[in-house]
Amino acid sequence: MKTKARILFLTVCLSIMIVIPSPAHAANETTKALWVWDFYEAASDSNQITQLLKFSTDQDINLLFIGTRKTLSDQPATYEELITRAHEKGIRVFAVVGRANWALERYHRDALEELRQVLSFNESYPSSKFDGIQYDIEPHTLPEFKTKRGSVSYQYIQVLKKIANKIASSDDHLEFNAAIPFWFATGENAFIVNTGGMKKPLSYFVLDIVDTATIMAYRDTAEKQIRSSLAEINYAAKKGKKIYIGAETSPPNGNSIPSEITYYNKGLNYMNKQLKTVENYFSNHDGFSGIAIHSYPTLKKMVQNK
Repeated sequence: MKTKARILFLTVCLSIMIVIPSPAHAANETTKALWVWDFYEAASDSNQITQLLKFSTDQDINLLFIGTRKTLSDQPATYEELITRAHEKGIRVFAVVGRANWALERYHRDALEELRQVLSFNESYPSSKFDGIQYDIEPHTLPEFKTKRGSVSYQYIQVLKKIANKIASSDDHLEFNAAIPFWFATGENAFIVNTGGMKKPLSYFVLDIVDTATIMAYRDTAEKQIRSSLAEINYAAKKGKKIYIGAETSPPNGNSIPSEITYYNKGLNYMNKQLKTVENYFSNHDGFSGIAIHSYPTLKKMVQNK
């Protein structure tokens, strides 16, 4: 009888292990991500982590893009606590880093150093690994882009390839994500690049390399967000890749943040309805993975003001 009891117990345990997916591999789950750029402001001690995770749970957030540049090496134990506690709540955690000049070849080493730190952390804390890394490199903001678009775009593509190759050679299952503006493919003047014998929008070259991309589809209606993301999502589906659709919540600020690109003044309930419409529209699309909201401080204000 004792032997049968042990077998029954092991069978139950194994079935539980199989049924319950880890946070990094939950099947068929729509993502709702949140940018948390400032680690010191948002998660640098246990109390802040508690507040961040409670807020995330309350707002159905299941992926955090956490800033790591210049902070990961200083507070590895705090990152370990954050990731461990987030995973316990079914929340994935990506490192997020980025500077526009990393697109240029002379700064590629700096971009790769950020990846090295994340990979080193994952090796040191194998039970609390980052699930992915997002690079927010925006070459179009560089002065050089106005006069040397082809050269800068080529260099940008090369740094993404270097990052992808480094991840592949590490045997670490980091999801490689890139944040890109929607108008690379759908703007009035699409960012067409001719390199390697191929000519297509810059975002398509990005999707050829990364695992997933986050489209900064910053508009204040579901219809506009859907329209501005459709080209990349369709291309991603063809390549077996996935797209997160980004939404902005920063307060309007003149020409830098026009009212029509942010949900801030429209209210939380309005934004949530619009984002639900986006989710429903793409619910059966092979290229869609979910929503990403920018960012933690301003979303908190919207929640407080609802």
